[in-house]
Amino acid sequence: MKHFFFIIIIFFGTVFCISSQNSEHINFSPEVALSLNINHQQFFGTQLGFGVGVFHAFYNQKKCNLILGLQYDAFIKRYDYFELGNFNHYNSFFGIPLLFRVNFGKKVKFFIEPGIFCDLIIFSRVKYRLYNSNEMIELYFDKPDFGVSGGIGLRIPINKYEILLKGNYKWGMKYLFNNSFYNSYNQYFRISVGFKANIAIKR
Repeated sequence: MKHFFFIIIIFFGTVFCISSQNSEHINFSPEVALSLNINHQQFFGTQLGFGVGVFHAFYNQKKCNLILGLQYDAFIKRYDYFELGNFNHYNSFFGIPLLFRVNFGKKVKFFIEPGIFCDLIIFSRVKYRLYNSNEMIELYFDKPDFGVSGGIGLRIPINKYEILLKGNYKWGMKYLFNNSFYNSYNQYFRISVGFKANIAIKR
């Protein structure tokens, strides 16, 4: 929990310091997004989840923007693997993405968005029972992850606001769980819808 509050303080402190560099205005460009997460793993099929994120766009009026965010994503799925047994898998991620957005167009803008991310708090639980045993086994994992991401999207203006439609893929570099018959990665596709505001406050 202390890590959570520390991340929040760093996030909003960074946003305020960089946004207030303009001598006449303090500029904020907050974004809020909801996502459907899709993770496909060999043998175990498609795992669905959800996500929510809060972001800030620096240099919002320029062609290239720097995006800093706080993001939460979760997955849950039950597997019936015909050769082994029943698996219940729950993943929960809280992380910080740092993205580089390049915009094309004048009104409705198309953008590409490569970036990096660090998931500082990860909770992963695997609960399973093998067919040849009545024992229920639970394994827990709590370790950080990092990786790269890439996405494309649209920015649709509505007065001073924008609707954002985006698809991106997160590619984590670490195993969350790995043994001879079951493995899991922090790698998944996100389809998100967001709302963006452009706010300038006079000093």
